[in-house]
Amino acid sequence: MSPLPNSKSSFLRAAQGCGALVLAGAMVLPMTPALAQDAAPAANAPVANAVTPKPAAQDAAAQPTYSADYDGILYTGEGGTVTLKGAGFTKQWREQHGTVVFYIAATKDRPGNAEPSTSMLRFEEGKDFTIADDGTFEAKLTIKANALENFYTPIDYFPGITLDEVRYETGILTEAKGQPQSSIEDIWARKNVIDHDPMYTRAYHPEVMAPKLKYDALKDTTKDQELLVQGEGFVGEELPGREGAMYVIREKGTGTPVLAMSDMKSYYEGPDGVTRLEGGTLYRTIKLPANTLDPSKQYVIEAWSDYDYDLTKKDRPLITPIVGLAPEHRGVLMAHQDLKFEGVPDFTDATVPKGEYKTLTSKLTYQEQQQRATRGELTAALYAQAGSPKVNLPAVSPWPDVKTTDPNYTAYVWARQKGITFGWSDGKFHADAGISNATVAAFTYRAAGSPAVSGVSSFTDVKPNSAFYREILWSTQQYVINPDFGSFNATDLVNRGQLEQMLFNFQNRAK
Repeated sequence: MSPLPNSKSSFLRAAQGCGALVLAGAMVLPMTPALAQDAAPAANAPVANAVTPKPAAQDAAAQPTYSADYDGILYTGEGGTVTLKGAGFTKQWREQHGTVVFYIAATKDRPGNAEPSTSMLRFEEGKDFTIADDGTFEAKLTIKANALENFYTPIDYFPGITLDEVRYETGILTEAKGQPQSSIEDIWARKNVIDHDPMYTRAYHPEVMAPKLKYDALKDTTKDQELLVQGEGFVGEELPGREGAMYVIREKGTGTPVLAMSDMKSYYEGPDGVTRLEGGTLYRTIKLPANTLDPSKQYVIEAWSDYDYDLTKKDRPLITPIVGLAPEHRGVLMAHQDLKFEGVPDFTDATVPKGEYKTLTSKLTYQEQQQRATRGELTAALYAQAGSPKVNLPAVSPWPDVKTTDPNYTAYVWARQKGITFGWSDGKFHADAGISNATVAAFTYRAAGSPAVSGVSSFTDVKPNSAFYREILWSTQQYVINPDFGSFNATDLVNRGQLEQMLFNFQNRAK
C-alpha cells in the first residue's frame, strides 16, 4: 500500500500485512485534497518532508474512510463485482472538497515493451452510488467483461512475443464544482486523489478458455502477404496438446484446408508441470501466398494445438502446411472464428468448439471399463440414444443366433431397418463378438444418417482405398473417435470404457 499524505489508524497499519484480499479502505483519509496532489514521499525521504500528522486529540472516527472488496482478484476479461463502502463523507465535507469519485485505473508503470494503458473506470456519487445524510454509503459496482483493458499493447512485435497483463489500482478522488473531469494523467499526478491502492487483477481465470482474435484487413489476395493474427485468452488448467499451438485457415463449410498456416508457438511447462501458452496469448503470422484465398469464398481461422505427429523427428512440427491434409487428430481444435477480409480491429470472441471440453463421468467400474465391448452392446446403446423408437418386429428372427425373446431383439431389428448393420456374411448377428475402431466408426456414421463427407484423411494408416474410409473420416471429423499420434488403428478392439466415451462423443457431437 502506498503511504498516505497523512497519518493512518492502527487498523490500517495492521491491514498492510493482509494477503490477496486488499482492503483499499478502512483507512483514514486526509481532510485536504490539496495535500494529495503530489505523490506520497518515498520511503527513504527525510522526515522533514513528511506531512505533519494530525493532532492526537482529533477524533479519527470522524474522518472519511472507504473500503473496496472484490473477492481477492478481479478478472478483467470476465468482469466481476466490487463492493464499495464509505463513512465520514458528510455533506459538509463534500461541500468543502467536492464530488466523491471512486476509480479503477491502469497504473503509470508498465513493462518496457508496452505503451502505457489509459484504461479507466469511474463511479461518481449521485450517479453510481448514493451517500446518505450521515456520510455513509455502500454500493455493489458491476465491472463488465473487458470494460478494462486486459493486456498492454506492445511497442515492437517480434516472434514469440508474450503480452503483459495491465496492472491496476483503485482510489478515491474529489472533483470541485466546475472542475473538469479527472483524466488518468491527473490520477497519475495524484491531482485531488485522496488515496490509492494496488488492485489485484488477472485477465482470466487460469481454468477458463476465453479466446479472442484480432487482425488487420487482408491486402490484394493476388499477391503474397502476411497476416498477423493476435490472440488472447488461450488459458486453461492444461491446454490440449503437448508441443504448442498455431493457426490454420480453411474454407468454410467444406472443411477444405488451404495452404495457410502459421508457425507454432511453443507451450511452456510451469513449475506445477502444467503446459500453458505464456500469457494466454497466441500472436502468429500466417503467410498467404498469392491466390491462396478467393474473395468470393468464405473461410475460417482456427487455432490448433499440437500433439507432435512424428515423435522421432523433434524438429518437425506436428501440423505442417501440406496441401490437402487437414490437422485433425494431429492436434485439437481450440477455437475458430469466421475470417473477415476487412479485418477485425478489436479483440473479438472466438468460438470454443462445442463438446470439445465436455467430460464424461463413467458409470462403469475400472474392471468393467477394461472388459471387451460387443456388437450387441453398441447396437443397444445406439437404439437407446435414438429414443428407443417403436419397431415393427418380424415374427421370425432374421438371424439364426438371435431369438425373438432376446431382450435386445428390438434394438437389433431397428439397426437392420436403419441400415446400420445386417449382421455378418455368414447370416448371423454375432451379438457377443468384439468390435473394432472401424466397427464403431461404421455404426455411428450410419446411425447419424450416412451424411456427406468431405476432406482427406491425415492418418498414416487410412488411405482413400481403405475399408470404411468414409465412415472413419466422418467419425474422426465429428470427434466420435479421437486417436493419437496420427494413426487410426482400424482393427484395434474397443473395450467398454472406450466405447462409453465414443458413444458420449457421438451423443454430444455438433449436429
